[in-house]
Amino acid sequence: MKIRLDKFLSNLGLGSRKEVLKLIKSKKIRVNQEIVRDPSFKIDPERDIVFYENRPFTYQKYFYYKFYKPKGVITSTKDKDKTIFDLLPSDLPGYKTLFPAGRLDKDAEGLILLTNDGELAHRITHPRWKLPKVYEIEIERPLTDADKLAIEEGIELKEGKTKPAKISLLNSERTLLEITVYEGRYHLLKRVFGKLGYKVLSIKRIAIGPVSLGDLKPCEVRTLSKEELDLLRAQLFREFKDKA
Repeated sequence: MKIRLDKFLSNLGLGSRKEVLKLIKSKKIRVNQEIVRDPSFKIDPERDIVFYENRPFTYQKYFYYKFYKPKGVITSTKDKDKTIFDLLPSDLPGYKTLFPAGRLDKDAEGLILLTNDGELAHRITHPRWKLPKVYEIEIERPLTDADKLAIEEGIELKEGKTKPAKISLLNSERTLLEITVYEGRYHLLKRVFGKLGYKVLSIKRIAIGPVSLGDLKPCEVRTLSKEELDLLRAQLFREFKDKA
């Protein structure tokens, strides 16, 4: 399918449509070695080669990133408050086509996956495929053995019982926990612990399936490695096959 030259370059992160227009008008863009000055010129991304000052821009349909969302920003493409997209570099390849595969509360931090692959994003977020999400949380008082077991077996909320979870204690005070869940309900962790009388002080997501936050710093974005993407796809599609 053919696409306008200015849209193609903007989608790949060369700049905004306005910035790309200036580059095209200034004779800095070539298509198959021919200078093109018309931003509406249609190209075939899979056949044509586009150059900016001898740098080739190759066609890429899907983009996959992991991002460390800091506290205080919204997991959304647009909002009246600051969003994660206000923190991403505007020249990030695929920037204008990306969306978050899942969400984190405004006051939570940690791993977010960004992509323009709708099918993969759906499988990441839908509970049918049971992709585990791992969080580090801090609560204001020690977690009792009875409450730990209750959460792991499932807590009854307004819309139904939660799926089984797994909790590991990370400190001797029993206030710093690692919890693995298999669903993404609204304010899930705050509601589950709140139901048992615990106040959650902090939430940090450290893994989504086989993809971990690793050494990412707040506001840092990184392309998923081939290994990470292959493991993620394998886990999601294996789960789907098992349920077919």
